[in-house]
Amino acid sequence: MKKMKKMKKMKKMKKMKKMKKNHIKIIVVSLVIATFTGCSFTSQNGSPDKTGKEYTSAYICPMHCDGSGSDTMGHCPVCGMEYVKNTEAHK
Repeated sequence: MKKMKKMKKMKKMKKMKKMKKNHIKIIVVSLVIATFTGCSFTSQNGSPDKTGKEYTSAYICPMHCDGSGSDTMGHCPVCGMEYVKNTEAHK
């Protein structure tokens, strides 16, 4: 009876070790993917991609947050900063 309990306990411990290793692998892979996809804000030539509305709208967020920018004054929905007049909007 004691041997059965001990064997079950050992199997459970092996299973937990295997799960822990899998979790570590998943975390490492996720970090690698996040590192490479986080740098996708630049265009092919290495300069920032300035075609989004966060660069082309009449009023823009100073932080150029994704999805920010408006034709009217207001605040950035992402960071809360006040929009500023885009001096390069119609050049």
